[in-house]
Amino acid sequence: VSQALKPSQWLSVQELQAIPAVDELTLERLENMSLEKGAELLQQVYHLSQINHDVEPNFVPSNIQVYVPKPNGDKIVAPISEMIQRLKQKQNFGQDEVTIIVTGLPQTSETVKKATRKLVQAYMQRYNLQQQQQQAQKYNSESEEDNKRQRTSSEEDYSEQAKNANTNTGDIIVIDLGSTLTNYKRYAMLDIEKTGAKIGKWIVELTSELQLPHETIHMIGQNVGAHVAGAAANEFTRLTGHKL
Repeated sequence: VSQALKPSQWLSVQELQAIPAVDELTLERLENMSLEKGAELLQQVYHLSQINHDVEPNFVPSNIQVYVPKPNGDKIVAPISEMIQRLKQKQNFGQDEVTIIVTGLPQTSETVKKATRKLVQAYMQRYNLQQQQQQAQKYNSESEEDNKRQRTSSEEDYSEQAKNANTNTGDIIVIDLGSTLTNYKRYAMLDIEKTGAKIGKWIVELTSELQLPHETIHMIGQNVGAHVAGAAANEFTRLTGHKL
């Protein structure tokens, strides 16, 4: 650190003054910049952060929002601390598979919202194979021309996924970590291990309270949520001796 170049040796004073504080570096600002300019700015911020190696991840969300989508388009929404009690009231929850999705990108972006929505829809399609087959029969009963007009490529993809699915029923839990990452600083400073450990303990409580076999629980993560999902699964294994 003592031998590191001073910022003035690789950035002009004007460039240094123009670099925003991390608190001011919003994801919307980055999204509206060109790829090259955004990458350059992140590189400058990164190198500035390396001058003193005293930065440790310190953001652990306190009460993440969780939602359970329903086939009719509704959702059960609650903070993670309250969701298990809500799920106890849901008849037949977890009878088959349960897929837990951990979002990891800020949901303030329309692009991210769309990607998350399509991900959840894909699993909804997989877990409602019977409904998908009925929909396919409806399409087949119509003329080929109408069928081509009404059926989208994404629906065909989902139909193929449903046909290849190992099971045809299941439930989805979305742990919306991404909605807590409201600025770049939170995203960069997220403590993956501690956040994952909290979620891992919650999954242990979920399987215990609802008497769910660990073999039926699956986890996937989006972006940094994938790292958090891995840390959560490790914590689950540490506490139970079982692997998700």
